[in-house]
Amino acid sequence: MAKSKTVVGEGQVQDDLANVLADNLNKKFKSSYKVAYFLDGDSDSPSDVNEWVSTGSTMLDLAIANRPNGGIPVGRITEITGLEASGKSLLAAHALADTQKKGGLAVYIDTENAISREFLEAIGVNLKDMLYVPLETIEDIFDAMDSVVESVRKSSKSRIVTIVVDSVAGASTKQEMAADYEKDGWATSKAIILSKAMRKITNFIGRERICLIFTNQLRTRLGVSFGDQWTTSGGKAIAFHSSVRLRLKSVGQIKLNNIYLIN
Repeated sequence: MAKSKTVVGEGQVQDDLANVLADNLNKKFKSSYKVAYFLDGDSDSPSDVNEWVSTGSTMLDLAIANRPNGGIPVGRITEITGLEASGKSLLAAHALADTQKKGGLAVYIDTENAISREFLEAIGVNLKDMLYVPLETIEDIFDAMDSVVESVRKSSKSRIVTIVVDSVAGASTKQEMAADYEKDGWATSKAIILSKAMRKITNFIGRERICLIFTNQLRTRLGVSFGDQWTTSGGKAIAFHSSVRLRLKSVGQIKLNNIYLIN
């Protein structure tokens, strides 16, 4: 009688049938990526997170990753939300700078035309190597993501890529851009497009060495007397597919009343 179990280590038994099924599935989908894994630590599955990029704050990196030298996970989607001037672009820029320190490619997709070269240089971003992509619509943003990743993977299979979309609230849709100013009713089209796009890219991001960061503006939810009064632009798709969501809040400004110069 054939054995149905194989001893692979102390206290560990692996089912031979499971191995056969895994081989069959990977052969069936051989035109795609590997689809069947054993989560025993011996295989590098898409569910593993092995790399992070820093937010510029040691304490925040520790809080997000629950480990020293952590930060925003690579191979995952992150959403940074907050009101205006709460530091969303600051964290995203720090992530781009850390990506470049790791030898990766930094991509900044700007929907607000509000980028500051001095701001990025002060944080440590190398502007000569950072790819700046000003776009207006959600459709163009996701098309650009596909093109960037496809081009990078042709030259390097393992190079880390961090893509920042700043911001979702500032992006429009092609339907909305083609409409007149007095037209209304396009609010749901943005959420529908985002929902479809996030379903397409979530597994793709997990298989690749990509850190995808969205910044989004908080909006007041009308008619809410109890509970969370805040919501974000573009529906729930990004929130649903994000592994990390950060909500920033401005608590005050640091002011220097007296500045002394010492020669």
